Amino acid sequence: MRTGIQITRIGFFTLILCMFSIQAHAQLGPDEKVYYDNYQSILQIMEKGMEESIKTGDPSLDFLYEMIPHHQAAVSMSENVLKYSDNEQVNKIAATIIREQLEGIKKMEALKDKIKVSPEVNVQAEASYLKAYNNIYKTMIASMEDARPTGNIDKDFLEEMIPHHVGAIKWLEIS
Repeated sequence: MRTGIQITRIGFFTLILCMFSIQAHAQLGPDEKVYYDNYQSILQIMEKGMEESIKTGDPSLDFLYEMIPHHQAAVSMSENVLKYSDNEQVNKIAATIIREQLEGIKKMEALKDKIKVSPEVNVQAEASYLKAYNNIYKTMIASMEDARPTGNIDKDFLEEMIPHHVGAIKWLEIS
């Protein structure tokens, strides 16, 4: 059982942490504010694209419809960081993401067009896929929405991209 002193200490430390958190957010430079606002817009566009993707009855086709906006967001997020980062390693990662994701989008668009002609409809398989997909999606989005600016755009970008790519890997595992 906690004593009054322990509760007071916990409350005091919580207050201090909140004050530092608010102060750190308030001290963001103009570049970080614009970067973060862009990130939030990109995230909303990705969410809308993924949530409104067509459900076809074919899990493979559904996957393609969902992953294209996911890849487009990775491109936009990488373009966003390139505007503000001077870090050579981060810029190299961002450039690689752009190149590989654009190539992936081309391949997915071509495959989507091919599969659309004669989809393999399996309502049970789709239901199973969508259940797993939605769980992964919710986890990824929650992590990406929880990303807060730290005053270091390079760190922020990496922290944002990790759950983004972990989600994609998990979707590949269920596809």
